[in-house]
Amino acid sequence: MLSDYFKPEILKKIAAGAGTPVYVYSKAVFLRQISTYKKAFRGLNALFCYSLKANSNRALCALAAGQGLGADVVSGGELYRALRAGFKPGKIIFSGVGKTAEELAYALKSDILFINAESFEEVLELEKTAAKLKKTASFSLRVNPDVAARTHKFITTGRLGGKFGVSFEEAEKIYFYAAGSKHLKAVGAQFHIGSQIYSARPYRLAAARLAGFILKMASRGVNLEYADAGGGWGVKEGFEMPFPGPLARALAAAFKGTGLKLVIEPGRSIAAPTGILLTRVLYRKRGGDKNFIIVDGAMNDLIRPALYGARHPVALLGAARGPIKKYDIVGPVCESGDFLALGAALKEPARGDLAVIYSAGAYGFSMSSNYNSRLRAPEALITGRGAWRLVRKRETLTDLTAKEV
Repeated sequence: MLSDYFKPEILKKIAAGAGTPVYVYSKAVFLRQISTYKKAFRGLNALFCYSLKANSNRALCALAAGQGLGADVVSGGELYRALRAGFKPGKIIFSGVGKTAEELAYALKSDILFINAESFEEVLELEKTAAKLKKTASFSLRVNPDVAARTHKFITTGRLGGKFGVSFEEAEKIYFYAAGSKHLKAVGAQFHIGSQIYSARPYRLAAARLAGFILKMASRGVNLEYADAGGGWGVKEGFEMPFPGPLARALAAAFKGTGLKLVIEPGRSIAAPTGILLTRVLYRKRGGDKNFIIVDGAMNDLIRPALYGARHPVALLGAARGPIKKYDIVGPVCESGDFLALGAALKEPARGDLAVIYSAGAYGFSMSSNYNSRLRAPEALITGRGAWRLVRKRETLTDLTAKEV
């Protein structure tokens, strides 16, 4: 249970020292998720590239780098963060559909492993940028395998008609073009079919299609080194990641005998169970037939419930009393969509009690904002039994206008 890692005693200390709302991460949970991946993929020569978009806090990134992981970045800012956190440039890949010329130049100057390109025009821009720098750009193509992952529509990324990737037909044209360029070197092919996938079947289908395509290209003189299978295994809110053995077996079977090095880009599955959002109860009230708990955390701190309909488990720390009722847990933001949980079964808390929102380590702080001119929350890391440290300070009112001119 995740609650075993987030004991009331340490959470009360953190709330007293850092205030609320505050993101709290567990070093132990973070390392356990990484260890689980390594165990499942043992013997497969896989490179795990931690996806910074899930949580790019430098303390967590440094832990991942220290475990030998690479990094998957999707912006120049994330590349900067990855390098500062200690990821080796030769283990960094740069993904995303809209890289600017400046970002491509930054990646080439940083000597990263490869760039995951997503359109012919991007490859042409990469070639032009590499020529200016007198470099040869190593790149992979994100190929869209047209596989349905049966997850939320906003995190399904492997179907034709979406913005991600290119078709196999387009990829073939790009690889042949690159073969005739002195500034381009095709080193891999990638697919990414989405997030929150709990079945190996869509991975098996996508990997088989990619493997067949890579072998076809090899028969025509285009030899690639890497097969990139995108994101990792699904993990349900409130739990650690289940053992990803089915995923490892599916990919191993698909790429067996190809000689390709496998790349996996887990992010959410590592970071989500690692973190909680710790908030404090401000008020209680009843509206119509609903009971509300108003806390000091809001949708600007954790937007996943409003954006994706995510259902994060909630626990109260305090002397809750009375019968269990259903409560909507809402925040101070002036939006009807400002909620952290709907219909949570809880006893009535007292004002000032702490509320724990579990599985908030991924796409929590990284998607937070200053909406309503609210200060972004600090981040704390539990480093051992009873020990913690602040890994990001709370913003101040001065920070809100510091960049305005």
